[in-house]
Amino acid sequence: MDLKLSGFNRKEVLQYLRWTGSEIPPEVDAMIDGCIAETLRVVQPRYTYRIFPIERQTETPHIAFAGQDIRAMLTACERVVFLAATLGNGLELAIRRAEVRDLSRAIVLDCCGSAAIEAVCDLAEQEIKTGIGADVHLTDRFSPGYGDLSIELQHEFIQTVDAPRKIGLTVTSTHILTPRKSVTALIGIADTPQTKRFRGCAYCSMFETCAFRKAGKTCGRE
Repeated sequence: MDLKLSGFNRKEVLQYLRWTGSEIPPEVDAMIDGCIAETLRVVQPRYTYRIFPIERQTETPHIAFAGQDIRAMLTACERVVFLAATLGNGLELAIRRAEVRDLSRAIVLDCCGSAAIEAVCDLAEQEIKTGIGADVHLTDRFSPGYGDLSIELQHEFIQTVDAPRKIGLTVTSTHILTPRKSVTALIGIADTPQTKRFRGCAYCSMFETCAFRKAGKTCGRE
């Protein structure tokens, strides 16, 4: 399914750039604005998904129970969404061109892509929720490589949703999604409001290297 992305969170771009609150030089500010505009121009957001009933024995793909964290998240859920989303190849090409001409711009474009794919996932999640009914409640998105859900499950995940054929999303032998600005995630569907269990630093893949945490701050995703 195609999506129209009209914008994404500039603050998130700054977070990915590890901006810690100091004043942004005018030339950098202008570069960020330009990269945001270019990102919106070149991306081709697409997503696909499948919904499975949660049968603890055989009906649900085992990925949904491949770890204590994901099992805890799905405790109150009757169904689970397998979501795959991508920005397409346009931004990848723009980043590669920038790497030759202007490495700083390439870095900013890369950070724009990270913020943009999160916005695409938010939009996809909204559409999915609308399709299944306003009276349901969704959990966090939980991706392979997050918490104790192995990144090696990416291969099985994209096959489960037929992502290579439907949205052109594949995975390398080292478990990296390609196009790189892509996401796979599990989302539980429940009849009751769900606590956002897996927010905060402890579950973040950047926990060990995060510049914000080392400075005694957070990126605001608590």
